[in-house]
Amino acid sequence: MATLLKGVQKGKGGSIRKSGSNMVYTERHRYIVLSDVRNESILNVLSTAGLPKVMVSTIAGTGGNCVCVGLDPKQDEGSPFTWFVDSEWSTESENQTTSSNPDPTTWVPRYSGKVETYPEVIYKDFSTPPKPYLNSAKDKFPEPLIVRRPVIVYDFFQYEAPTVTDVQIGDRNDTINSAIFKGFGAQTLKLTVTGFERGFYFGFDCVRINYSVAYKKNKWLNTPLDMGYSYLTSTGERIATDKIVCLNSDGTKKSDNATPDTLEFKEFPEISFSFLR
Repeated sequence: MATLLKGVQKGKGGSIRKSGSNMVYTERHRYIVLSDVRNESILNVLSTAGLPKVMVSTIAGTGGNCVCVGLDPKQDEGSPFTWFVDSEWSTESENQTTSSNPDPTTWVPRYSGKVETYPEVIYKDFSTPPKPYLNSAKDKFPEPLIVRRPVIVYDFFQYEAPTVTDVQIGDRNDTINSAIFKGFGAQTLKLTVTGFERGFYFGFDCVRINYSVAYKKNKWLNTPLDMGYSYLTSTGERIATDKIVCLNSDGTKKSDNATPDTLEFKEFPEISFSFLR
């Protein structure tokens, strides 16, 4: 059973519409495919050489932004050896890059981004030069100065080989990068697996995995203040107090109103992010 692309039917349609905050341009083309049998399979028709490839082919002159997003074949009732294949092309983002390689496990994903925040205590303000956050008596305020620091979150999906197991996918969840990745420093990216689905995509057996990567400039570490209700003397004796005191790295007491140090603990396991494209 063989199929042959006869050509493109004259005439085409298109539209432009609003989608969210963006304008989306759409074109529609009809291709004519001939078969040498009456009961040709739809998959064979869709695999005809010369037909556009979904999520791969683009319209010339659009800078790769107008992508084929669907093919809809229909057999001619009056001539069963003839098939009409309607194609739809759109500039609407599908969170997937275009590529000349039809294998989706090689595609570099597109992403959407958003900004979230987390609280951080600071001890000097943003004046020039910075001023310590102390009252007129050079004492601490009852409440600390808290600012909101940004976390940039990237959401995307990518297709991966079917040999990746469910356990391997699960082990990637809530991890941080062990080395520099795409220009981001080690321990500054936290990966979350938001879901996955196995199946055949664009004719290939693979697994589609949804990810969320959060970038935090100050690293994804647990950094408690080095302070408490006791301290050590120079001889190692522990002294209890009725108020919180700041500590030096050896456990001895800092001077009153000194800026507390922070300690670092790894809250998330580190892994290589080399599987991300």
